[in-house]
Amino acid sequence: MDYTPAHLIAAAHAHGDHTTADIARRLGVPYVSAYRWVTGRHAPGPKGLATIERTYGVTAAKILTGEAA
Repeated sequence: MDYTPAHLIAAAHAHGDHTTADIARRLGVPYVSAYRWVTGRHAPGPKGLATIERTYGVTAAKILTGEAA
């Protein structure tokens, strides 16, 4: 699994979420979880991936493989 936060960050910015706190609030996750995802320290788990896809429209395949949009 090759996780890169670039697609998450780009989708968040497109929705007006420019800070980690904005991302955490919109996703309904703890700040520390969003921070780990945004910095690339940890990849989102299945629930996190589903939440990101529902909220920002970024598929798990894009997030986990780093495929271009």
